[in-house]
Amino acid sequence: MIYTSNYKNIDQKDMEAFALSISGDKGKSSNPPYQGKCDTRFAPKKEFWRAWKDNRGKVDEEENNKFYIRHFYDEVLSRLDVDKEYRNLDEKILLCYEEPMDFCHRQIVATWFELLLGVQVPEIKQVGYNVVELPTNREWIKDYLEEYMKEKIDTIGFNSLHAYHLHEKARKLEENATNNEDIRLAFELRSYAYEVENSYLESKKGRSKKVD
Repeated sequence: MIYTSNYKNIDQKDMEAFALSISGDKGKSSNPPYQGKCDTRFAPKKEFWRAWKDNRGKVDEEENNKFYIRHFYDEVLSRLDVDKEYRNLDEKILLCYEEPMDFCHRQIVATWFELLLGVQVPEIKQVGYNVVELPTNREWIKDYLEEYMKEKIDTIGFNSLHAYHLHEKARKLEENATNNEDIRLAFELRSYAYEVENSYLESKKGRSKKVD
């Protein structure tokens, strides 16, 4: 499982083996300065980050944040292999500066994993010897990122991005199959994709009824 947090909510020494900065400045501005491992591939690109920052207070906040999400997906996330990254980041805590309820790029990264892989990426805080899960304002980010990704990707009729991703994995496995085991796994993945799609559609119906 992957987690998210900000620099001040974990103890760098205690969490040294798990902490991973995804800030562009590698956490140098945190207090105390972060000195652990970094992965700046997940940091926002300077050009759109500066445009977003300059627009704060000048344009509608939600529209400005949507601008950030679109560019972050196009210029960062869409160029990464979600399965490979999730495996590589297993048990890591992805760190940046903002408070848990604030808009920030670690929450976009978290929703990307959740949408495509159907996993949970909790926001956490270290309290003494314990780690507690914190609420975030991530749901609207997830809704908009999902909407935007569906505009960019041919989901071949799938409503669920997770189901689409499973179906594509099955297709690639089948295309490159070298034995019956590969064929069997592809069949199981494809079957699971349709289960995920049906569950997604049911959840959307339930959500629609609650809104009504």
